[in-house]
This record gives sequence, C-alpha cells and structure tokens, in this order.
Amino acid sequence: MILVLGILAVIIVVIALRPWERRACRWREDGRKLADGRVLFVCVACGADLALPKGRFPRTCRAGDM
Repeated sequence: MILVLGILAVIIVVIALRPWERRACRWREDGRKLADGRVLFVCVACGADLALPKGRFPRTCRAGDM
C-alpha cells in the first residue's frame, strides 16, 4: 500500500512540475543568412527557429510555444 501511494505521489509531482515544458532552449546560429539581412537561429532542444537582426541573439525559450 505504501509503495502504491509513493508511486502515485511521484506521478502527481511530475505532472505538476511539467519538466518537458521547462526545458531550456539551446540556440545555434544557422550559417545561412536570410535575404533581408537577418540571421536564422535554430534550437537543438526543441527544434524552434527564430530570425533576428544581425548582432542580436535569442534570449527566451520557445519550447512551450511549439
């Protein structure tokens, strides 16, 4: 009985914390430049891509937006 309650507690904690949504993006600059001079960044953790002006870098995680 204690084992079942322990497993149930672990499942509830994992669902409550949602670690899959809190994963931090790891941005890498793509070598290709876009036609309007922006630079393409791709996240190796979640696959998100973001185009920013040259000299700027992504600061936010977009893993939950996907």
